[in-house]
This record gives sequence, structure tokens and C-alpha cells, in this order.
Amino acid sequence: MKSILISVLGDDKPGLLDALSEIIVSHDGDWVESNMSTVEAKFAGILRVNVPAKNSKKLMKELTSSKLGLQIACEETTPVKLSDYKSYNIELIGQNHVGIINRLSHVLTYELEANVEGIKINLHLPISIDERLIKDKLELIADEMMVEIYTYES
Repeated sequence: MKSILISVLGDDKPGLLDALSEIIVSHDGDWVESNMSTVEAKFAGILRVNVPAKNSKKLMKELTSSKLGLQIACEETTPVKLSDYKSYNIELIGQNHVGIINRLSHVLTYELEANVEGIKINLHLPISIDERLIKDKLELIADEMMVEIYTYES
């Protein structure tokens, strides 16, 4: 099996996910995980698909040349060993500030979901990193921007 990471971007319209999943299934692919969103009438997403090795190149070619009206990029990936990481959930509550994502990105390696009401981060730290150091830096940001940051293990 091959694991393929697929990113999609385009105008939102009914049937996009159905058409996308049809292509994947036609190559015996298994839609393993995804994160999809609609912003300003644009559809954006990233998904991971497992597919038999013999079908991976054909699937990627069909996706990137499809007539779905989406910009599609595909890349084969190597699975990450989650046993090498410790997972945390972080929630920031307060007013949105220009540059807040930039400030947080200097501290974290993250998957990010952000909006005006708050920021939620699912963080995977390598077990070799001192988690207290990260928490201390987050507390500094929280104090400077007058927001609350809650960190808890997931």
C-alpha cells in the first residue's frame, strides 16, 4: 500500500466530495483522513488516501488531470510513528490579533484551525522536546496579547 497526501482548492459547489471520492474508489483507494473547509465560497482540503502500490501513480495522474474545477496536488508520504510524539491540545481564548498566528508559529509545529473567536491547535511534540519550554513560551505570548491559553494532553 502507498499513502498519498492530496490537497484540493477551488470554488465550492455541490458534489465535489462525491466526485473526488469516486476517483479514489475507482483506484481501490481508501480515504483514511481529511480536513476540509469552506472559506469565502472556496473549498479547500487536505486528505490522506491509502491505495495499492500498483494504482498510486494512476490515481495521482487522474486526480491532477480531473475536470472537477479544483487545483489538486498529490504526494506520496511515509507514515509518521506517533509513538515518537506526545500529543497536546491547546486552546487560545481572547480577541483576535494581527500577527497572532505568526507569533504562535515561532513556538509550535502544529496543525491549526483558526477563526476570530479563537484558535484550537492539535500539537504533536517529539518526545525529545522539553514540553515545559513550549508551555513557558506560550504563557509569554498569552501575557503579551492579553489572551488565555489552555494546554492539555490529548
